[in-house]
Amino acid sequence: MAGVLVAVSLPVLAIVTTLYFHRIQAEQVRATGQFNEVIEAALKNAMLKHDLDGIRAVLDDIAASPEIERVMVLSPAGEVRFGDTGAPIGTHLDDPLIERAQQSDSSLAAEIETPDGRRLLRSVKAVHNRPECGECHGSIADHPVNGLLVLDYSEGSATADARRGALWLAVLGLLVTFLASAAVLSLIRQTVVSPLTRLSAAVRSFRDGTTDTKLDLSGHDEIAELGRSFATMADELGKSLADLHASEDRLQAVLDAIPDAIRVIDPDFRIVKANAAYAALVGVPLDRVLGQPCHLSSHRRDTPCPATLVRCPLQEIRDGAGAMTCRQTHLGGAGHERHVEVAAAPVNLGSRATPRICVVESIRDLDRAAHLGQEHRLSELGLLAAGLGHEIFNPLSSISLVAGAIEQDAAAGDMPKLADHLATLQREVGRTLTLTNSLLTLCQPPGDKQVVDLSLVVRQSLELLGFKAREIGVRVVTDLQPGLWVLASESDLRMSLSNLVLNALHAMPDGGTLTVSTRRVKDEVVLSVSDTGHGISIEDQRRILLPFWTRRADGTRGSGLGLPLVLAAMDRAGGRLDMASTPGEGSRFDLVYPAPEQHA
Repeated sequence: MAGVLVAVSLPVLAIVTTLYFHRIQAEQVRATGQFNEVIEAALKNAMLKHDLDGIRAVLDDIAASPEIERVMVLSPAGEVRFGDTGAPIGTHLDDPLIERAQQSDSSLAAEIETPDGRRLLRSVKAVHNRPECGECHGSIADHPVNGLLVLDYSEGSATADARRGALWLAVLGLLVTFLASAAVLSLIRQTVVSPLTRLSAAVRSFRDGTTDTKLDLSGHDEIAELGRSFATMADELGKSLADLHASEDRLQAVLDAIPDAIRVIDPDFRIVKANAAYAALVGVPLDRVLGQPCHLSSHRRDTPCPATLVRCPLQEIRDGAGAMTCRQTHLGGAGHERHVEVAAAPVNLGSRATPRICVVESIRDLDRAAHLGQEHRLSELGLLAAGLGHEIFNPLSSISLVAGAIEQDAAAGDMPKLADHLATLQREVGRTLTLTNSLLTLCQPPGDKQVVDLSLVVRQSLELLGFKAREIGVRVVTDLQPGLWVLASESDLRMSLSNLVLNALHAMPDGGTLTVSTRRVKDEVVLSVSDTGHGISIEDQRRILLPFWTRRADGTRGSGLGLPLVLAAMDRAGGRLDMASTPGEGSRFDLVYPAPEQHA
């Protein structure tokens, strides 16, 4: 500010000083004109009397003045005719002012510089010819100017005083500028610098994570208002950050609750989010997973996976593939290979103006899924084995009674009764073999596709589950179209039907009607399982296919894997699972298979 004040003051000082000097010079010019008139009158008398000594005396008296540096009388041609004792008589004075003065009726003045560097004010006045001068100078028409009176004035005390005044004015201006700057600096330090320093420290503290930063600026000026606004903003931001951290914790808790491994990969192949299941899959703590390159985390590679060896979801989504599913082999803890299925989809974690397309991957451990699927199958087999025990008890009892009767008939020699008892024995044994064969077929793991008779599978499966239906008072109705075949794994088909029937029985804890039907619809074969149970709410219908989600109407706890396993079996068969449910009225599940000829 001092520099600005000085920069502004100097031109003002220069302008004022220049105007002052011009005023002094104008006064000097006016004074010289008057002085020239007086000198001209004094010299005129002496010249009319031809008093040369008087002329020299007048000139010496004039030159004796402290303000007069030199006085001369020139001829019209510029030759020095008279002068003070220091004037060079007879020399020629070359000055453009002399010629201009001969054309003027008044005195002319201008600054000149002496050989020794001093500046003088030269005044030149033309002495015009008059009738009384005609005796010596001739007629006025031929000689209009008799000569020129030249006076050289020094700057004098007025000019020196003006210079000293300008110097003192400059010094006083600098002093006032310094004092004003010092006063303003002190004021700025108290009212601006100190509050801003405290405000800046509070901002840095907030930037470094101290959200409870306190700032109390007294006063009613703009900075104090800014400080109060910052304190309010910091308090609101602190609450928002706390809510954000809580939201992040909740999001992480939700991700950790998902049994499948989840990770989010940014465009630089870095893992920005993951859940506990993914950390367990790769055998690395979760805090060390975040920030790692995805290829290093799951494939132990220092560079991105080659597109010729591994399907990279990030790269394919970059190329416009959209959501995709692929199978890969990941390396878990201790370098063990894990066969996984990766479902990937793009997600924008930036903004609309600056999008940042990342990839979220849901990684399903196929080895673990197979293990859980087998556990679920064994759990159902345990239930079916209990039913089998009830179902074969009656045939075995009949066999035991028939065997005793055969023994009696053989001893009595009653051959007709013996033949009837043997036929009964054969029928009961056949029934027992059918039941056990159905259970053995269901125990088999998924195998190759084969042509399966739907009617046979439905009848045998319902025989295994008939005891459960009768136990809870459920009436079983079948509507089987004969001659329907499907190309599928028989164990998958039996497992799927058993799951759907069991789910229907769980939906009717107080009894009802279970309907199993088969039909052909154009190029598809449909196996339907319907019940008159509680139905499924609209909200739950979106979640029943999720692994490990379960909610049964009879209050029992399931594994939550039944329908996901049915869905997987239908995928293997090239079919689909359709569902329709009305809360309070019942549900229907359809296993839709392509007709066998569609596989040709």
